[in-house]
Amino acid sequence: MLRYIGMVVALANISIIVILLTIYWKNYRKWKSEYTLGLLIFGTFLLIQNILSMGFLAPPPPPDPSGLGHGNDYPLFMINISQLIALAALLKISWK
Repeated sequence: MLRYIGMVVALANISIIVILLTIYWKNYRKWKSEYTLGLLIFGTFLLIQNILSMGFLAPPPPPDPSGLGHGNDYPLFMINISQLIALAALLKISWK
């Protein structure tokens, strides 16, 4: 279940990053600021990271004969949640 919630959170992160990249692109075209260019580059890499995160969450885990499961769902979920909080704050600041 945590895997699917993590996928939804990663998808929300991707949506916010696309909105932020759109805002930053408009600002860069208007002002040609190096700072805004840096935000575009950073946002692009963050977008790639979140798309890769979706790839790790999407496939079902292989069967585990020991029954212990795979412990990487929770850490990845917590990373996605922390990114969602940070991106939401950044979107609130950047939205005009």
